[in-house]
Amino acid sequence: MRKAPVNRKRPIKSQRLQNTKRSSASTLTSRGSRQASREQKKSRSASRTAFIKNHEAVVDGISMWPCLKPGYKISFQPVNPESLTVGDLIVLRSRGRRGEEHFRVHRLIGRAGPFFVECGDNAYVATLVRPQDILGLVQKVKNEKAKKIPIQPASKSTERRFRFFLSCAHAFMFVHECKDRALGNIRSPLLWRISEIYRGALGVAGLRVPAIPPMN
Repeated sequence: MRKAPVNRKRPIKSQRLQNTKRSSASTLTSRGSRQASREQKKSRSASRTAFIKNHEAVVDGISMWPCLKPGYKISFQPVNPESLTVGDLIVLRSRGRRGEEHFRVHRLIGRAGPFFVECGDNAYVATLVRPQDILGLVQKVKNEKAKKIPIQPASKSTERRFRFFLSCAHAFMFVHECKDRALGNIRSPLLWRISEIYRGALGVAGLRVPAIPPMN
């Protein structure tokens, strides 16, 4: 006798139902994660507002190690950027890739033209910042036990790295001034592309520079 044909379509239907349930569950999970990320953004913005109002912050990175360690609390005061000296710890405002606002505490290593050059003691990237992005000067540092500790100067090896970054910053400003004197306010896609390549090369060397319009 011949065996009756086995119907194999029913397990497939049940598997489709399971897949549908899983997809709906994953959708709910993604919605929940989106809502959680929105709440985190709101809390971050609130903490940033408190950061500026109270003139205090808690270190959560290692770019200033060993001078500033994670968990250290700093207090800063608004200051005129022109009164700053090399070696001061300054609080800066910066922007992320998506335009979000960030704050960081780094050391002032010098000036290049109208810009200030800052870098972390444990960082291998220096940045040219505008005076309006400097929020204040660090006055006090406390460790995790709320004990006041002195602000340590940079080591000799760190100062050698700072001098290299500062020389790159001066070279960048020199080339920019020479370009302004030779070409004036001429703007072209080719010059902009060359400027991007030059700034990218400086980024490889460890110096972040902004896009500067002609100064004339």
